[in-house]
Amino acid sequence: MLNVAIGCDHAAFECKAALADFVKELGYSVIDFGCNTTEPCDYPDFAAAVARAVSAGRCGYGILLCGTGIGMSIAANKVSGVRAAVCWSEDTARLSREHNDANVLCLPARYSTVEDMKRWIKSWFATPFSGKERHLRRIEKIHSLEKTCCKGEK
Repeated sequence: MLNVAIGCDHAAFECKAALADFVKELGYSVIDFGCNTTEPCDYPDFAAAVARAVSAGRCGYGILLCGTGIGMSIAANKVSGVRAAVCWSEDTARLSREHNDANVLCLPARYSTVEDMKRWIKSWFATPFSGKERHLRRIEKIHSLEKTCCKGEK
């Protein structure tokens, strides 16, 4: 069973459990990296934990939740090998996998419902990377940027 890392900040804590349960219903194992309260916390801590688990191969995918999804994606994308995408529809979720081979899904808890996010998660998991030459070329360029511009860590 494939492990999925999940993490959130305080803005998304109240929806995290329902989404983790949904991911389990889809047949995945979930590893929860927090947070575990509505008390204000720093999203980069949770983004880093999830991104490191994905980068190291402990988890095949990650899901990050915060108010907008933006902060989580910025932080997660600092970890080598992570392609975190903010998604706000079934189409953006599908395209992030199909074109970008995203391995971390970032969702905006303040701007969507749990039911919306469940649809997006389902679409994201159901969509394979297309493997088309143009998309492979672009992902290789991203990898090259990581190697030349970032110290990176696994």
